[in-house]
Amino acid sequence: MKYAELSMKFRKFFELPSSPVAIRIINDSSEQKTSSQPMRFCEMVRRSAFYGESFVFSVEELTCTSAELALGFTEPSYGEVYPRIKPANTKLVSVSVLEKTDKKPDVVVIVGNPRKIMRVSTILAQLHEKQPVEAKFKGEFAVCGECTAIPFMEKKVNLSLLCNGARMFSGYRDDEIVMGFPLDDFVRISESTEEKEITSALCGCIMDDIPAGAVSAIEKIGFGKGTDQFFGRFGNEIVRLYTPKEKDGKITSLTLHIPIKFKDSQTASLVNDKAKLEKPLLHRVRDNWVDIALPIDLGESLNRASMRGERFEALIKNGIDTILKETEKVKRKTTG
Repeated sequence: MKYAELSMKFRKFFELPSSPVAIRIINDSSEQKTSSQPMRFCEMVRRSAFYGESFVFSVEELTCTSAELALGFTEPSYGEVYPRIKPANTKLVSVSVLEKTDKKPDVVVIVGNPRKIMRVSTILAQLHEKQPVEAKFKGEFAVCGECTAIPFMEKKVNLSLLCNGARMFSGYRDDEIVMGFPLDDFVRISESTEEKEITSALCGCIMDDIPAGAVSAIEKIGFGKGTDQFFGRFGNEIVRLYTPKEKDGKITSLTLHIPIKFKDSQTASLVNDKAKLEKPLLHRVRDNWVDIALPIDLGESLNRASMRGERFEALIKNGIDTILKETEKVKRKTTG
């Protein structure tokens, strides 16, 4: 099984700026520890998701007693604790980016904002005969218990709103929540997604990865900076601007995106079928929305292109004019 392929399909389809994280619970000492710096488990997960770091650690490297219990390193001394991995036979835990792992993970964890997690939940419900996604959370034992122990022990996907420790000490942003999957569920979701050109175009990257000069050049045109995209009002539309990365990590294109909302999914599907947009314009239906996207080839890295001043500005503004005109045409098809 190619975990890198599954990870990329998942990221592109759900437009995640961070990577899914593979968690392995190891009940022997057959592997070498790679982490000696004491740290919280939830911090390791976030650093792996956003910065590609990997960790193999024992209880000695944990600075959070909740994680010691939840991950099955130690048994509780007073009464039962939930959620936790039991019996407490864990010797080591591995945390790594899914696309770089070559060993079968027990649990896969993703970090995202509520909108992206909502989309994942929609697909998950469809795969489980439209049964609602259940969530068990209580504001503690979040990443270690709610998103690792529950999927591991109960073989169920679980959602967490995180805990104070994760948000205060591990760098999780206010708009981030976490979801944990048993491997089988993650594989089913990844394999059910269709690889389309538009999903690649609408896969943003973390804003912190973009050079400051490029950010300033884009903001000068009228965009504001979000978590994984830029956005701005032009005419009557909110236009999103994505910065998709190539496989080598370079950004050599931008994507303008306008989502059009319709009263229901049937109307959206009919309009999407009628839309006859010529390339490079792309379109797709998504629930009761139709996404219109316009990839813009920069011909060089974003960093260099953004230094072109008026030339860069003209390229983006021309793209904005084009997508606004095509969006208006698509909207008119509602009554056409």
